[in-house]
Amino acid sequence: MRTERKIAYALPMVPAFMLHTPALSMLPALYAKHASIDLVVIGIILVATRALDAITDPLIGILSDRTKTKTGSRKPWMIAGMVLCCLGAWFWFRPGPETGWTYFLLWSVVVYIGWTLFEIPHAAWLSELTRDYAERARLASFRTSASFCGWALFLSLPFLPLFPGTEMTPQVTTLASWIVLIIFPVFVLVAVFSVPAGIPEFNEQPAWRETMSAALCNRPFWIYAAAVLFSGTAAGMVAGLYFFYLDAYLGILDKIAHIGLVSAFISIVASRLWSPVIVRIGKHRMMFLGSAINVLVLAGMGLTPPGEWAFPAVLGLFSMSAVVYAGSMVAQYSIVADISDFDTLKTRRNHAGSYYALSAFLVKIGMALGGGLGFVVVGLFGFEPAAENDTLAMAGFFLSFIIIPMGLYAIAAGFAWAFPINERRYQVIRKRLDCRAARNMV
Repeated sequence: MRTERKIAYALPMVPAFMLHTPALSMLPALYAKHASIDLVVIGIILVATRALDAITDPLIGILSDRTKTKTGSRKPWMIAGMVLCCLGAWFWFRPGPETGWTYFLLWSVVVYIGWTLFEIPHAAWLSELTRDYAERARLASFRTSASFCGWALFLSLPFLPLFPGTEMTPQVTTLASWIVLIIFPVFVLVAVFSVPAGIPEFNEQPAWRETMSAALCNRPFWIYAAAVLFSGTAAGMVAGLYFFYLDAYLGILDKIAHIGLVSAFISIVASRLWSPVIVRIGKHRMMFLGSAINVLVLAGMGLTPPGEWAFPAVLGLFSMSAVVYAGSMVAQYSIVADISDFDTLKTRRNHAGSYYALSAFLVKIGMALGGGLGFVVVGLFGFEPAAENDTLAMAGFFLSFIIIPMGLYAIAAGFAWAFPINERRYQVIRKRLDCRAARNMV
């Protein structure tokens, strides 16, 4: 696949990740701070909105598998998702005194549905653009790099001379909504018109019950799913409370954009460099490494005291995490395509969209559960975002921000290490699928 097509395929992830970046780590905190919504209420909303994904994610995966148009099965859904995301972002990125919990809930739902409509078909498209183990890793690295470019673009906004400082504010997120509104339609149309639709492994589209039955019997998928769910829950807890860690504990909230921007640029570079390494060591081992390193990073964050060394210490720890997180994302995007091929070998059906839907759901539900649980726990311990917190409140904060996520990442690492499809086993799967396709053509 030509490089320019890989870039065109990946481009829509830039505005998509401009939405992703603040979803758990900044927007809930901004609504708590500027709209005065109770932390426990925000936590409940985070979990409730993502519970909707239990319906929408599998539904969109199945529908995109079954869609037949001249432009392929994925592109119409991506366009619809882009439109809904642009609409939702316009309102969602404007927290203020007049925006209560119903406002936050409504526009969260709109954006989350838009994400589902766009991201699941876009991810499933990867499995149909190439069938090569290494090429899938390379294509996933382009997708991951574009995601981090969106992250970097969002985090660079506070440095513009339009703003008096570098703190993350509702004015910054308002500008971000304008940028998403402009570039998302352009980048999606570039991908739609310049990248081929791809060829699904099998054109026969399965019934809904058959799809669910296939997933339930796919052991590699459930090992992968456990790793993703535990690591996603840990990441959600950290992301949800990260704003308060810098603000209420370390007192360096004005450095949030600096830390995020450096981490984003490191991730962009790392995601391009990881693909040959991932092919060599195995995608599942890369996922293991990502979770294991994050255990060490969280331990370091817990031991970092407030003071003059807080900023360089957190910057160094987040830079370390960014390197392995980039590789873990590349591995994740690519490994689902291999799981889908294993399923196709067993069932003779194309369930790619459904597997990406289930994978996306697990990531989102893990992040939402983690973010919601984190907010609820610190709220119950009496933590206040804009006030002095006593020993009990800070104990609850560190329980949610450090201790529980460390344990979840350790469990995720164990599941990732146990994942059974390495390159050698995938080549066996690929050879059998190619032989079956050759027989069918005779």
